[in-house]
Amino acid sequence: MEQVVIDWKHLRQGKGQGIHEFTQEFRKKALGLGISLDTRETLLKYIDSLHSCLQHTLLMFNPDDFDEVCVQAIHIESGGRSFKFSPQSSKQLEIKDSNDSKRKSNSNGKKSTTTQKERPTCSYC
Repeated sequence: MEQVVIDWKHLRQGKGQGIHEFTQEFRKKALGLGISLDTRETLLKYIDSLHSCLQHTLLMFNPDDFDEVCVQAIHIESGGRSFKFSPQSSKQLEIKDSNDSKRKSNSNGKKSTTTQKERPTCSYC
C-alpha cells in the first residue's frame, strides 16, 4: 500500500504518453486509493502531473471541473503540443487623406504606402 501511495505522489505524464492514456492511468490510481476526482486538490494534482506546456495553458482557463480539464487537455493535444502563434499574411494598406485620395505625402512630397502586419492569432481559437 505504501508503494501505491508513493507512486501516486510521483505520478507524471510520461514522455510521449498521450493525454487520454495518462488520464486513464490517473483515474485508475485515484480510484484505487479511494481519492475523489471531484476535489480541487485532485484537479490540481492532475494538472501538475501533465507536461509543463499543458499545465500553463490549462491554468489560464481557471479550471474547476476534472472532466472539463481532461477534455480541454485532449483538445489542446489534438491541435499540437503547444499553441502556434503565427502572424497572418501582411497586407499592404493604402492610407487615405482627408480628401479620400489614395496618396499620402511624406516630408519629401513623395507618395508612400504603409504596410502593417496584423496581430498574431492563436491557431487554437
